[in-house]
Amino acid sequence: MSKESEFLIKIVKEANKISEEHFEVEQKGAESDLVTNLDLKIEKYLINEMKNEYPNFDIVSEEYNTNNEVTDNCFIIDPIDGTINFANNLPLWGIQVCMRKDGKPVASVISLPRINELYYADETGAYLNNEKININEVPIKNALYAIDGNNNLPSMQRMRKYSSNRRNFGGLCVSLAFTAAGRIHGAVFRSDKPWDYEPGLFLCQMAGAKIKSVPGFHAAAMNQEFLDILELETAKKINVPNIFILHSLNGDTLKMWGQNVKEEFGAKDIDVVLPEFPIRAESKYEKFDEILSFYLDKKQLNENTIVIAHSIGNAYFVRFCKEHNYVPKAYISVAPGAVYEYPETRTDYIVEVKKQSYVKQDALDFVKNMNSIKYCLYSDENDNNREKFDRFIADTNSEGIYLQYYNHFDGYHRIYKIPELNELINKILWGRLWKYI
Repeated sequence: MSKESEFLIKIVKEANKISEEHFEVEQKGAESDLVTNLDLKIEKYLINEMKNEYPNFDIVSEEYNTNNEVTDNCFIIDPIDGTINFANNLPLWGIQVCMRKDGKPVASVISLPRINELYYADETGAYLNNEKININEVPIKNALYAIDGNNNLPSMQRMRKYSSNRRNFGGLCVSLAFTAAGRIHGAVFRSDKPWDYEPGLFLCQMAGAKIKSVPGFHAAAMNQEFLDILELETAKKINVPNIFILHSLNGDTLKMWGQNVKEEFGAKDIDVVLPEFPIRAESKYEKFDEILSFYLDKKQLNENTIVIAHSIGNAYFVRFCKEHNYVPKAYISVAPGAVYEYPETRTDYIVEVKKQSYVKQDALDFVKNMNSIKYCLYSDENDNNREKFDRFIADTNSEGIYLQYYNHFDGYHRIYKIPELNELINKILWGRLWKYI
């Protein structure tokens, strides 16, 4: 065992003890993304120990150093991989770390404390509870594999023609550890967070697996043939736009036509993100800004994104664009009348919500001058709304699309699908309407 492995094992075992303490769960800001107080405590402990022992090494970690780049000499930390499992007392989660030295991994540790398994790897090989482990080869039709990351259903469906034996453990560290131990025969990660895949890929490599790590595809497999199949069928398409849907004040968007967009385009291997913002009286621009900034910092919200905003989501998004100098690939506004409404005669919570959502002219001018594809979808629920929609189209230099048969589109609607919207998204994605492809 190398001295680097000894060091990592020692501090991870101490981190295991922290994981037994009382924990509290919070939403981290992203859809279905959780964090606990122990994620933060474990990570802080590991960082302190690493800095004391290796003061000149950089740190890349999930909670405190997410924007740091992987360097030639660094530690990579995921304090709890599989936080949702952890928060629900499911034992399949782990603490994982990797050490890179002179441009390559030299040691990694994955601890699965609730099932009493400690994996580590260094130049001497890969080990589980101090016993050497190796990958296990089987005929591809019998292979078990895991696919982790976002929007995995299309990949899973494409893999069925080779093997239908997919397993989902809820944490990449488990998938890769089980691959190294020969329990399953391949694991794929379709995202690009190094703390998720670096420790496990090195473990698998030292257990004899074939590995590949490129943007959108980080995988280990029992042999080159299976790795090639996994890459062909599961690698995430790079530079393909994703879609963000920003919901209305009542949140109905997410349950109605937003869900339809997610299902239709998810099946075409397009990431569709539906952030959940506080609704009704709890709606605040500051929270909207915090959540959307999270995606912007992670580069999930980027210049290649199609943003669809509904009702008050437009007011917040126009302000967000100006304040963050953000320009998407396309901006589709759906019933954006809330940009102008200011109900002084009302006495309910909407009065306070509208005070903070009122859009200044300089923000509208910013959107008007954005070099983005811009559309406005609207109906004529009443003449007043029609005037506001016409004004928004002019103020943002958008192309208007009239939805003839929708009632109460700007209010308490119950619309499960907007075919015109889906056709428009297809046009933006592929340059022509999908129904003609």
